[in-house]
Parts: sequence; C-alpha cells; structure tokens
Amino acid sequence: MDKIELPQAVFWDWDGTLVDSYGFLNDAHNHTLTQLGFPPFEEGEYKNYFGKPRDILYPAIYKDKHVEAIDVFQEYVVENSHTIKTLPDSLHILDFFHDKDIAMGIVSNKRADLIKKEVKHHQWDKFFDVIVGAGDASEDKPSGAPLELALEKANIKCDKDDIWYIGDTENDLACAQNVGCHSLFLEGVENSNELIEKYKPLKTFKTYLELKEFLVAI
Repeated sequence: MDKIELPQAVFWDWDGTLVDSYGFLNDAHNHTLTQLGFPPFEEGEYKNYFGKPRDILYPAIYKDKHVEAIDVFQEYVVENSHTIKTLPDSLHILDFFHDKDIAMGIVSNKRADLIKKEVKHHQWDKFFDVIVGAGDASEDKPSGAPLELALEKANIKCDKDDIWYIGDTENDLACAQNVGCHSLFLEGVENSNELIEKYKPLKTFKTYLELKEFLVAI
C-alpha cells in the first residue's frame, strides 16, 4: 500500500459513529411501537434494523402504520434528543481534524434538522461545513448520492482519494465505495470481519483513542 496521507476532507456518519445513539433509538422505536399498539422490541431485536434507510426501516417495523409511525417517532426524538451522549474521545478526533483545517461534514440517514439540533446541543457547530440527512439527496445511504451532495454543498472538488468517510455500518462502507472515496470503519457490528473483507476500508478501529494513534503516526 502507498503511504497514507491525511485527507483534504472528512465526512462522518452520525448515529453510532459520533454519538452513542443505539439505546436512544431503541427506546424511541419502543415508544412508537407501544403508542401504535405493537409490542416493543425484544432484547437485541433492534440491531436488525439499526442504520437501515428509513424507506426500508419504517415499513419493516410498523407495517401498515409506517406513515403514522414517522410522526410519533420524530416527536419523541425532538423532545428527548438532548439525552444522546457522544462516543468516548470522539471530540479529540474532531479537534484533530479541525486544528489541521481539514473540512468536515455529516452524511446520515437521520433527518438533517434533528442532527443539527444534536450538533448544537453538543456545541459542535464549528466542526461541520455541511450536514446531509435523510431525504436530502435522490437516495439515502447506501447510495453514494448523499455523500456526493455533501461534496457539492461543501464545494469540495479534490480527488476522491483525498476524501475519507467514517462510519460504523455496511451502509457507510457501501456509500463510500459507491462514491470512490476511502472508508474508515468503526467496528462493532457482529459481521465486522465480513464487512472488512468485502469493502476493505482504509482503516478499522474500535475506539477513537486507537484512531488518534493512527492519525498522529501519519
């Protein structure tokens, strides 16, 4: 492999990558399920849905009530998003890229207005030049369309080899691959080894301290 160099731009997934939102989203869906007359998820069941595009997620969970579920779910998220915690040491990595004047943005399958509210709560506004969320592009992840839109909005025109996309699910790895930029993979899902073999990310890591060690050594 050629010598790795720091990128000119870094784009991030949000849920599960920068914020520890798995438990929060599980609770949000359980609230929505019970409000609509369904039983809540069994222990660990939500992992089968985490990170999926909303046009697949809602019909799969809520069946013929999927349209109604969106409003119930979003109301819960808006009222309770301040409780979502950031992942340990994620701030250190954001500071690292920011201090080096490397442009950053968020590309997520969560609605952009909800992400912006959470970003503001954590006082992270200075880090991100652009936020692209669910429904903003022609397709959501795993399509490359949202990342392409983010590049356009941020007016980033460098070679795709100089762009990193950091995420924690197959949607993120596929999105980066579809655009032709490098992926960095925060491991955690059960099939991590299969995903690493399939997508061959530039770097895999399990904690942000591990990623920081990688970055300072470049």
